[in-house]
Amino acid sequence: MDSLKRGEQIGLKNIFNHYYKYLWVTASNYVVDQNVAKDITQDVFYELWKKRESINVQTSLKAYLRRAVVNRSLNKIKSDKKYSFGDEGMDEGQADTSSDLQGKIEASELQQVINSAIESLPEKCRMVFSLSRFESLSHQEISEQLGISKKTIENQMTKALKIIRQAVRKYGISPVLLLICYLFGMG
Repeated sequence: MDSLKRGEQIGLKNIFNHYYKYLWVTASNYVVDQNVAKDITQDVFYELWKKRESINVQTSLKAYLRRAVVNRSLNKIKSDKKYSFGDEGMDEGQADTSSDLQGKIEASELQQVINSAIESLPEKCRMVFSLSRFESLSHQEISEQLGISKKTIENQMTKALKIIRQAVRKYGISPVLLLICYLFGMG
């Protein structure tokens, strides 16, 4: 961050290399078009560069950038909704699209709840969960990478899933629906 604030491009390059994939995946969870997700992610880095001298990150840089990507993604969904359903009225095909868009917005809100729950996990628990779910590592691979037992990994995964289920229940979604969303790529 210091080199970024001094206007050194290497600072932006390092931040970009470290966070780009994570932020692109986050944007992809909200918008369907992968090119739009890339554009959103790149726009966030562009804004970071433009505002580098005045930026004040209160949380971690990762959380700050993630929030920027989520906000831009939701704004994109909302703006697409405005342009898709103008004064022309909706025919039957558009009504289906409206329903699909509402489902996407609800899925986005659910994804936010899940992401917040994941971010609230204790560090070791979050690390184990992320390696398992986002990096698709086996318990054995995680054990070797982190130098902890497979039993500890199982315990951390159980703890993570319990916390996420509780957060989802507070949102009013049943764990069965969450599983269906996960299986069909919505979670």
